[in-house]
Amino acid sequence: MAANFKLKIMLYSSTAITFLFIFTSLIPSFQAHEVEGMFVFGSSLVDNGNNNYLRNSSARADYIPYGIDFPLGPSGRFSNGRNPIDVLGELLRLPSFIPPFSDPSTVGQRILHGVNYASGGSGILDHTGSITGEVTSMNQQIRNFEKVTLAEMQSHVDLKRKCDHLSKYLFIVGTGGNDYLLNYFTSNNRRTNILNFTHKLIATLSRQLRKR
Repeated sequence: MAANFKLKIMLYSSTAITFLFIFTSLIPSFQAHEVEGMFVFGSSLVDNGNNNYLRNSSARADYIPYGIDFPLGPSGRFSNGRNPIDVLGELLRLPSFIPPFSDPSTVGQRILHGVNYASGGSGILDHTGSITGEVTSMNQQIRNFEKVTLAEMQSHVDLKRKCDHLSKYLFIVGTGGNDYLLNYFTSNNRRTNILNFTHKLIATLSRQLRKR
């Protein structure tokens, strides 16, 4: 039990440190005016309200004490205030918060500066987070970008110019922790050791990012 606990702490710390390193390393690489917006994929670390629109999810953050220091109050961010995506958007001088994909109003001009697809409780694997109820998996998040947002940008004249310059958008992925917390460590039927499971996560995420 003690060994498992220490391993969990190491994994969580590693995930946080890795994300922080990527997050801070991005800033010097871009001038604010060079970045049009962000497309965000992942879990609760970067979710800004998508789970509010899932009917059968217990992974929600739309109530106090979440959002007690956020201008809009509880918004679905798993934080007392802004999350890393909000901070990054401010540093890049984006004009507004990145809207959540699941919000019905995230259409037209609202998607000019990007869309957030992240879902708290989700992971790299499709079944990760199912113990919390409904979540939007990484594969589905990618499909939402391709089939809905990208299609809409290509169909509108005023948005197509943005679509033709996707290299000016940041694509942020913050995921993986829940595959351990809400999958591997909660399974009563483990058929692999943690090293092999980690290799599976790496291979799966690599395919997800490469195939598009």
